[in-house]
Amino acid sequence: MRVRMELFAKIRRDARVEGLSIRGLAKRSQIARETVRQALSDPLPPAPTPTASPTPLPNKMQA
Repeated sequence: MRVRMELFAKIRRDARVEGLSIRGLAKRSQIARETVRQALSDPLPPAPTPTASPTPLPNKMQA
């Protein structure tokens, strides 16, 4: 999470100081333009969504 927060801070700084476009920021940081838009709109990255663990397959050895 810390790395992503630092990335968001770097994107905001580059946008403010150097006046780069969203496309330019995305290219420089090698991330999607949507991620750049998220960084510019909110100072904190979105919380990761928990994924449901897959249903375990029955073990053929125990059956």
